[in-house]
Amino acid sequence: MILNVLRILNADLKALAGGSLLIRLKCFLLSHSFHMVCWYRLGSGLAEVPVVGRVCRPLIEYFIRVFFASDISLKSKIGPGLVIMHGHDIVIGANVVIGERCKIFNGVTLGNKNTEIGFNLQPKIGNDVVLSTGAKVLGDLFVGSGVIVGANSVVLKSVPDNSLAVGVPAVIKSRSV
Repeated sequence: MILNVLRILNADLKALAGGSLLIRLKCFLLSHSFHMVCWYRLGSGLAEVPVVGRVCRPLIEYFIRVFFASDISLKSKIGPGLVIMHGHDIVIGANVVIGERCKIFNGVTLGNKNTEIGFNLQPKIGNDVVLSTGAKVLGDLFVGSGVIVGANSVVLKSVPDNSLAVGVPAVIKSRSV
């Protein structure tokens, strides 16, 4: 478990800081957004341990909520290479799945569309997706790989690969890669 967490954290740090050892060291020591990713990775790793997970998961989720002003469920599944920019006010629900090498800006919400539904219908995000500042992705939908969700957009339906989703509600536009 620890080796897997360290491997994923290394991919996260490399995605954030690139290959320069000095920049990676600076981000490791001083980037509060990377520290939030570290706490998420540590907590999700510990959550897999039967007894320890039941105790640690709510404590680490609470710590992330208070210290980083973000609500990220440790039950969510987030692939390696995660970059969180300006890590405040981020909400990621328990059943959210995020692919590899995704970038999330502040104010992003990934969760349910309707709070009155008795079960979680939450989004699945592909690889290499950028979720810009204030974006809301709500409901049981899929955001394809290579998608950019524009700032303050509200995505309520699935988005195909290599698209741009902008507006309220989001309009899907193709983009050249």
